[in-house]
Order: sequence, then C-alpha cells, then structure tokens
Amino acid sequence: MYYKLSKLAKTIIIINILLTIIVGIFHGYNVYRLHESHERILEVMEERKVIRETAIRMLQKEGEEVFIEHGMTSYFGVFMSTLTLFLLYKYAKESKFSFAFSAAFSSLLTSYIGGLLLFFVIFSGKSEINGIGKGSSVKDEWEKYIHKRGYKYR
Repeated sequence: MYYKLSKLAKTIIIINILLTIIVGIFHGYNVYRLHESHERILEVMEERKVIRETAIRMLQKEGEEVFIEHGMTSYFGVFMSTLTLFLLYKYAKESKFSFAFSAAFSSLLTSYIGGLLLFFVIFSGKSEINGIGKGSSVKDEWEKYIHKRGYKYR
C-alpha cells in the first residue's frame, strides 16, 4: 500500500493513545482498589468467622471504605484500553481500513471523544495522503491520460 497517514490522522491517533492510557490507568487503579478491598474483606471474614456480606457491613460501620461495586466495569475497561492501544498501533503501522474501523469502534467504547474523532478522520477521507509509488508502465499518450485521470479521482 502506497499511502501514508496524514498529519491530522497522526494527531488524532496520538490523542487517542493518550486518552486510552489515561482511561486505562483509571481502570487499573480501580482494579487495584478491588483487590485491596477483597483482601481486607477476607481478613475480616477469617478473623471474626463471619460471611462476606456481614464482613462488608462490619467494615463499613467501622468507617473503612470498601470498594466492591463496578468490578466488571473496571476489568472491561482495562481489557478495552489494552485492545484499543493494540488496534491503534496496528492502524498506525499498516493503515488498513479494518484496523481503522476496529480502532475507532474500540476507542468509542474506551473514550467517546477519541472514537468520534477517529471515525471523523476515517470517513472524511482525510486520513491518508499519497506516498511514493512504484511508478507506472504507461506506453502511449492515451494510457498516460487515463492514468492521470484515474489518479486524480482517487
């Protein structure tokens, strides 16, 4: 493929990478808090010989912050952030539409703004610029004319 990414596409890919890293760090911190809360709940369960729900209520009454909700959201966020970074890398490297669409869709799930920007660049036709090709093997004036007309409308 003899196309390179435009400056606008490169900028939006970099913005998406930064947004995805920020969102991934946020979800990673939530996963860390989930594990810390789970370990603290297990300690109370073993120490006081109670079930999980009772241990959670006891910790909350003592004033400890127990982070137990949004577990699946945090794990899904870490997974989607990793997948988005991978797809953005593949799109930036190979500049294929399948990677572009997949990266835009996963960016839409990761950071809504980044996904919209990437969809805009892909469907506006401003994502690629022509690079240096192999050259043409035209032989006469008619073939040169057709080649130039076809190249003009790409």
